[in-house]
Amino acid sequence: MERLNEVSLESTPPIFDGSWERAHRNITTAAFLGLIITGVVYFYAQAIITGILFFLNASGTKEIIKEKTFFERISHTMSVLKNPLRYSLIVSQFLFMLVPIVWIIKRWHTIHVLSYARIARISILELVVAVAATVCFVPVSGAISEFFIRKLNIPDFLAQVNAQIFTSYSTQELLWLIVVVCITPAVCEEMLFRGYVQRTLERTIGMKSVFITGVIFGLYHMQPLNLVSLSLLGILIGYFYYRSKSLVPCIFAHFTNNLLAVLSLYKTQHEQAVFRVFDFEITFLGGTVALLFTSALIFLYHQITKKNFFVEQFS
Repeated sequence: MERLNEVSLESTPPIFDGSWERAHRNITTAAFLGLIITGVVYFYAQAIITGILFFLNASGTKEIIKEKTFFERISHTMSVLKNPLRYSLIVSQFLFMLVPIVWIIKRWHTIHVLSYARIARISILELVVAVAATVCFVPVSGAISEFFIRKLNIPDFLAQVNAQIFTSYSTQELLWLIVVVCITPAVCEEMLFRGYVQRTLERTIGMKSVFITGVIFGLYHMQPLNLVSLSLLGILIGYFYYRSKSLVPCIFAHFTNNLLAVLSLYKTQHEQAVFRVFDFEITFLGGTVALLFTSALIFLYHQITKKNFFVEQFS
């Protein structure tokens, strides 16, 4: 299947006439400084929004002190915070992650934001292979996280408490979570990590940007037990970006990964899973088979993108 038009949806190639570019400052420094500025703005804004929404739901907090055990109080706190956290996530990611990074690109680099971030069309085959590789990687990621949980003897209760914010009990709640947990991070986080950080680093260090951005992506989520799996996911998505020169497969891959997690936590009122996405034990053999399928699809993706990889889309 032939690749569709390679030209960015914003057809004019970027002219690097932003303030950072005109001053001939270090591009690598721009990538890290832009990440730090956006991260500080985002995390502080999210904390403030969550605090405001938490106090607006203060009636539920009065019941927390009535819980008998420490774990019961944690569980009740997460139950009260669940909706405020969801609202704060969608508001803060669009307003305090996406908007700042668009401003930084326009101010420092070029007014052609879409071209810089590589919002470019790709073939359906390329998109399908990227999504399939992401699906096959999920059991591998799960096996890695499970390994660290077992080795460190982490109580199952802590994982269940952490999952409360992503659990839904109705179709309406499921659809809302898809917007909050799947669509929002897929667009905003990919624009930050791949569309700006990796794109900018790639201009100076090439493929090394895939691994550096992938590890930063893992650290950003602040989940120690999932650091390795999240970093590997970031590297996988970064590889799609590096090979395709487009943000589109990254957005779809990120969306797919999060969607599978949300579907696995969609339950009935009796705590029964509706979609048995991960309703099986990931054995060493199963993880190995999944890894082999993932590797094969990555190789296929490499072959699909080989023809266009060396085509210079813009300087």
